[in-house]
Amino acid sequence: MKKLSLLFALFLFLFTQTEATTININIDNNFFDPISFSVQVGDTITWTLVAGMHSTTSTSVPVGASTWDHTFTVPGETFSYEVTVEGVYEYMCTFHPEMLASFSTQMSLPFVEDFDYPASENLTNHGWVAHSGAGTQPQTIGSPGLTFTGYPSSGIGNAALLDNNGEDTHRLFETVTSGSVYMAFMIKVDAASTGYFIHFTPNPHNTFDFRGRLWIQGSGSNLAFKLSYASSDTLATSYNYLLGETYLCVVKYEIVSGALNDIVSLYVFSSSDPFPSTEPLTPTIGPITNGTTSADIEPGSVSLRQFNAGQNIVIDGLRIASSWESALPVELTSFSAIAQNNGVALNWSTASEINNQGFEIERKKENTNWTKIAFVNGSGTTSSENNYAYFDKNIAAGKYQYRLKQIDFDGSFTYSKVVEVLAEVPVKFELSQNYPNPFNPATKISYSIPTPGHVSLKVFNALGQEVASLVNGFTEAGVHTVDFNATNLNSGIYFYKLETSSLNQVKKMMLIK
Repeated sequence: MKKLSLLFALFLFLFTQTEATTININIDNNFFDPISFSVQVGDTITWTLVAGMHSTTSTSVPVGASTWDHTFTVPGETFSYEVTVEGVYEYMCTFHPEMLASFSTQMSLPFVEDFDYPASENLTNHGWVAHSGAGTQPQTIGSPGLTFTGYPSSGIGNAALLDNNGEDTHRLFETVTSGSVYMAFMIKVDAASTGYFIHFTPNPHNTFDFRGRLWIQGSGSNLAFKLSYASSDTLATSYNYLLGETYLCVVKYEIVSGALNDIVSLYVFSSSDPFPSTEPLTPTIGPITNGTTSADIEPGSVSLRQFNAGQNIVIDGLRIASSWESALPVELTSFSAIAQNNGVALNWSTASEINNQGFEIERKKENTNWTKIAFVNGSGTTSSENNYAYFDKNIAAGKYQYRLKQIDFDGSFTYSKVVEVLAEVPVKFELSQNYPNPFNPATKISYSIPTPGHVSLKVFNALGQEVASLVNGFTEAGVHTVDFNATNLNSGIYFYKLETSSLNQVKKMMLIK
């Protein structure tokens, strides 16, 4: 691929990529103008009231970003907000709830869009930017979403609906300058007219460098996919796909050194195919080399296109990454937490795994932060189902949340959904046998108290002399575990004694050095 000179690239970096700008929005006739747009961190958004009674009120902002709520009182009044965090910002007018708008930054890879928004709302309300036909037959959210066994985004949220010939939209992601970029998504075509509906574009977005165009073409109840690098040299599959069926598509764009020689490929999978945990040797279409006069690009945005009122295309689970493994990562099929035996049993399963080093298990009690409690090794790369389990023992009574941090060998990670469990209060006072026993030099001692109160837990030698005080104070109800380290003690028999308002109990343990 033809590269910029070092000086020109440096100029672009210094003077186009880092310079903050101000985006002006007019509020008039019950709409925001523009209704959607792209921004960079550091940009300032300035709203100006032209006429009417309106506000600008945030409804969803990225984690770490501040919210805003400003009511305008006179025409010409302005309000400004600085973008400080990467992500999607959504807002509305509280006086006219139908006035919805959004702006978004470029997204880091891997970029995941599950279209988890209310049905019938416009994509431009949720970070997608209209670049053609804005507001005319807008692209909307359809319900329900799509499912494909093994795919990480299966069954999450709703879907994007392309069913007219009006508005086209795009989202920015971080520019890929070398190697390959993969765009995976589920698709169901209920009505087909010949035309392309999704493609890569650069960042910043433009309306002429459309690369890796994916087309559909119908014949009765059958469907064919077509792929082109730009607008010509289209290659097609046979009509061996069906309307109304869900397929998994992966469009690959490969950046090749030199000019006019980048490559695109298409992979199509049906529900009866084995889940593609690794990149197949042979694509469904391609590889297609840029044999045109159209310039190669460095992909940095994805575009959704409507082209005919006779089309009905449903797209869901859009995932863009710089490797196959990141685009189609570990797929968690279940994750549960059950309180039992003074602890919590965690169980989870995967349908497939790619480059999976393992899972960090994190726990959070009410009004506390997440804490790592364990690590369970993964299965690397496999297309087989795997089951995992971990028991979080001797926890105090209360409500807990758990999540899995799945970590790849390259250090990238994703979080699972959060599961919640209520650990019940013990029904009786109880002092458990220490473990291990015999021990050297450390052991654990657990005890249960059904009501809060003062607790004393002490250790004595065979002569009845106190050698350690492990607990001495107010303690909440629940199951508690303390550590006893006998590094400075001699081998022998020791006794530990639990004293509460309702129980005095002694047990014996043995230290062997």
